[in-house]
Amino acid sequence: MKEHKILIAYFSHGGENLVDGDIVDIGSEGNTAKASKALAKKLEEMGYKPNLFEIDTLVPYPYDYDSCNARAKQEKEDGALPLIDDGPNNYELYDMIFLGYPNWWGTIPAPVKSFLRDHDTAGRTIIPFVTHGGQMFMYSLEEIAAEAPNATIKKGFAIAAAYISSAPYVIDDWMKENEDLLK
Repeated sequence: MKEHKILIAYFSHGGENLVDGDIVDIGSEGNTAKASKALAKKLEEMGYKPNLFEIDTLVPYPYDYDSCNARAKQEKEDGALPLIDDGPNNYELYDMIFLGYPNWWGTIPAPVKSFLRDHDTAGRTIIPFVTHGGQMFMYSLEEIAAEAPNATIKKGFAIAAAYISSAPYVIDDWMKENEDLLK
């Protein structure tokens, strides 16, 4: 067993998503959930026992793209933060947090901001990873740093929605390039 206590906290939206400029119904499991599960599998292969935690809002986002997009835009403009479910059990034990999210309006979705505000990140390492329609991280790394000023933020990986099936390969390549990160 390896030393780090790893949490994979992620927000994901299933339903209709934008993929290569088209609105596509991807089913109930969102792309970030798929990437999170691929990451967990890779970490397990490396000897870690990560805990997967989905950041759920108390009021779910709409299934259809236009309604979900409108809500996300309104939250961003208003600075509104949705209520989320309680965090993972024994949160205080985790020293490394892989934080997954879709790029919404160029940054982190409001539920991810809620998670960061609701949980003490001081002294922890946060490794963001993003699913996106072409914008990659945009301003999300700056926003995470602002919400978690006493955490160490490392650059993670980005996976385009159109290539979500290649998530295991993207993660493998990222792990090879960043092998010292988990030591």
